[in-house]
Amino acid sequence: MSGGTEALRSPHRVAYGAGLALCLGTPGLIAALLLSGAVPAGTQPPEGGLEQVGYLLTGFVFLSATWVWWRSTRALQAFREVPEAQRPSVIFREGLVSALALESSCLCGLIYWMLVGSHSPRHVWGFILMTPLLFLALVPRFPRWARALDS
Repeated sequence: MSGGTEALRSPHRVAYGAGLALCLGTPGLIAALLLSGAVPAGTQPPEGGLEQVGYLLTGFVFLSATWVWWRSTRALQAFREVPEAQRPSVIFREGLVSALALESSCLCGLIYWMLVGSHSPRHVWGFILMTPLLFLALVPRFPRWARALDS
């Protein structure tokens, strides 16, 4: 790796760490709220319209994950043309925008908990646990940024 890419290691570490902290902290906070009983579980059965809401929330999570994947691919493709002074801010922005978009999974889990939580806790926890997993799977790590710059 060249000296130009090594200068981006520290900004990437900060951006990736902040995004990961956000994607671990929010599910942790929501889990604490659910387990403590601060947010009551919904008692309606997940059938009919509420089942469709569950499908809608699942689709929304996959849509946000697809958007993050598309956006990071586009950012990596255009990274070489970004002026050198702006590269750290691009890496930071992309990391945080991706983390915020993936937070929708946690919020979907919270919404589903308030609707049908007592009948479908495994679906709720699936929504909540998807946030950090999607972040780890979809947000580019430093070697991908370096390859985008060197290629």
